Amino acid sequence: MAVTLTRSHVLHAAKNATKENDMQVKYVLSTLDAFTAPGRGFALIEDGVVYAVAGMAELWDGVVEAWIIPTEAIKEKKVKTSRALWREFHSMAKRLKPRRMQTSVRHDFIEAHRLVKFLGFQSEGLMKQYGPDGLDYERYAKW
Repeated sequence: MAVTLTRSHVLHAAKNATKENDMQVKYVLSTLDAFTAPGRGFALIEDGVVYAVAGMAELWDGVVEAWIIPTEAIKEKKVKTSRALWREFHSMAKRLKPRRMQTSVRHDFIEAHRLVKFLGFQSEGLMKQYGPDGLDYERYAKW
C-alpha cells in the first residue's frame, strides 16, 4: 500500500484533500521540494486510489515535522490507512533516527487529533492563532 512519495502524489492529494487541511496543503505546496526529498515521504495508494500522503520534513538536525495530508478517500478505509501510517512512520523514524518528531493539528480537526494520538504523539498544548489562517492549532510531539 505504501509507495515512495512523488510530486504527483502530493499534487493529487492536494486536489482531493479534506477541507480541514487547506492551510497545510498550501504550506506543503509552497515548500514541495523539502517535503518530497528522497526518503522523506510516502503515499498510501490502493487500486490507484490515493488515501493519504505523508512524511517527515527535517527542520534541523535531529528534529522533524511529521505531516499527513489525507484525501476524502481515507474515510472509506480509516483503520487500514491508520495502521499503514503507523507502520510507515515507525519505519521512517527507525531509519532517520530523529530525537524529536513534531506536528500540529488544527484545533477543530477532531479525526486528526485521534490519528496523531494513535501514532504515539503527545499534546504539548494549544497554539493560539498559530496557523496562516489565524486559527488555533495544537502542537504534538514524540521523542
